[in-house]
Amino acid sequence: MNGMATRAEQQHKVLKAKVAMALYAEYGRVPKEAEIDSVYHLTRVLYKAVLGTHFLRKQQERTGQLALF
Repeated sequence: MNGMATRAEQQHKVLKAKVAMALYAEYGRVPKEAEIDSVYHLTRVLYKAVLGTHFLRKQQERTGQLALF
């Protein structure tokens, strides 16, 4: 890509920066790279877990597989 970051790479960098800023605000110190990476990966896993269950539930509601009370 001639040195240009793809859109996905840019989004990952922005998310890492947001994680770093949140850790800085929480702890009052500059977080280590390992801390940023750990929280970043946890964030992605949780996002996929929550988003995945949300879409699965909506799909089940549409097909009538989920009981609505």
